[in-house]
Amino acid sequence: MSPYRIFFVYRMNDLRYLHVHGMDMVNKKLFTVLLYSPDDSIDLTLNTQHLPQELLETLSNEKENIDGGSYDLAHWQPMQWNQDLNALKTN
Repeated sequence: MSPYRIFFVYRMNDLRYLHVHGMDMVNKKLFTVLLYSPDDSIDLTLNTQHLPQELLETLSNEKENIDGGSYDLAHWQPMQWNQDLNALKTN
């Protein structure tokens, strides 16, 4: 069993990235990983070489659940937020 546990994910849809938040249960340390996720499918080959192998295995094993939204906390759309804010200012 992996020492890493995923708690939640939030997506920045306009930027095609997501943050994975979790914990190294052995060392009792929280972690956050920024992953490239074009078309809501995480790419574990891009900028992940610095991550521990066990964490990569956990992310790989949970890829389908992550991609499917099972861990999603929220969908953050910064561009839409700015558009909504500007619309409020003009009204």
